[in-house]
Amino acid sequence: MESSAPAPSDPSDIWSVFVLRNPAGLCFVGHTEHLDQFALTADTEVAKWTGQPGPWPVVWRHDKLSRKAALKFEVSLKRDKNTPRFYTRTGLTPPDIESPGTPPPENKG
Repeated sequence: MESSAPAPSDPSDIWSVFVLRNPAGLCFVGHTEHLDQFALTADTEVAKWTGQPGPWPVVWRHDKLSRKAALKFEVSLKRDKNTPRFYTRTGLTPPDIESPGTPPPENKG
């Protein structure tokens, strides 16, 4: 990961930065102190915070950050969202991207 912030000294102050992705390929980036509980509420028919249908599984996470470091990291990921850098940083695959070496679809016209 890019974040080199030290882990918080107080174990009760451990935050996670995460990416959720729905079946349509839309991503939600956030930070929370209780990711497992948050993820349970994200798998609803329509998530309140996006207005988009789910489910919204956790597809990437970075743990053991202080709240300040998690917020800073979340903002930087959101800034990079929908850019090649976002996918490089998280290791996720962009939606609807053909694999290298895949021939283009045949044009039958």
